[in-house]
Amino acid sequence: MSQLVEKILRRSRLMASPYYWGFEAQRRVLHPQRRAKVARWLAGRRPRSEVKPGSNEAALTQTLVDDMNRQGYHMLTGLVEPQQIAEMRAYFSEQMARDPYRPTFGQFLPLTEARPETHVAFFDAETVVAAPHAVALANHPLLLASVEALLGCKPSIGYLAAWWSLPGDGTPEHAEQFHRDVDDWAFYKFFLYLTDVDERCGPHIYVPGSHDRASHLDIRRYTEQEAAELGDEKHFTGPAGSCFLENTYGLHRGLPPLDRPRLIFQVTYCLMGLPYAPPKPVAPLPQGLDPFINRFYLKG
Repeated sequence: MSQLVEKILRRSRLMASPYYWGFEAQRRVLHPQRRAKVARWLAGRRPRSEVKPGSNEAALTQTLVDDMNRQGYHMLTGLVEPQQIAEMRAYFSEQMARDPYRPTFGQFLPLTEARPETHVAFFDAETVVAAPHAVALANHPLLLASVEALLGCKPSIGYLAAWWSLPGDGTPEHAEQFHRDVDDWAFYKFFLYLTDVDERCGPHIYVPGSHDRASHLDIRRYTEQEAAELGDEKHFTGPAGSCFLENTYGLHRGLPPLDRPRLIFQVTYCLMGLPYAPPKPVAPLPQGLDPFINRFYLKG
């Protein structure tokens, strides 16, 4: 099937979402300061938490917020236990996934059944929500408090994702090239490596400070030379369990793996609903979790 037909199929799925037109509207305003102004207006009309973090958590939150505002990312430590990482990796190693850029491939086991053309294999929403610790991590108090401080209101979990990046010849495609995410007026993404990642295993790459730069704003893929015009790269390498929060309106990419596959878990915190989320919640809301924050994936 031609690439054009595959592209039409992907777009038709997005257009089926009730949040598609709001998503498209914000993609017409690309200047960072103008987007921030609209985001503040929207945040003022959304609920806020009644319980404030304690002094120690407040200090950690402020450090994170300062880093995010200044450089666009913050490294997190001590958030996930090794046993949690092992259980999540074992779970995703046995689940079926899809190539989002080649939907006609259907479902397959990423580590044993992926075709040579496949660069990334994403798991369905139901699979991700059912993963050990996934929902609990997305609702980690430090993450929620920090993102609320950044947004100015309760965050919404707009997208939960997990995927394998598979080794090949190193030729990048789609999100393996530099780009900006333009998902919402304001949004932040939590990334968790579930496998060890070095320079040959597909590290995430970010241009610090580019989230607030009013240049290179077109919604397209950028060359390495163009990305270098905005500053030096930050390569995120480390053992399984390494995690960070990032404003992916900044220029970034996922380098294609060369030697070993990379497994990653991601949470997108935002203001509005995103067309990438399921059309309706896919699992019941666990006791103690905020129904507003989790409304797109979990039903109370």
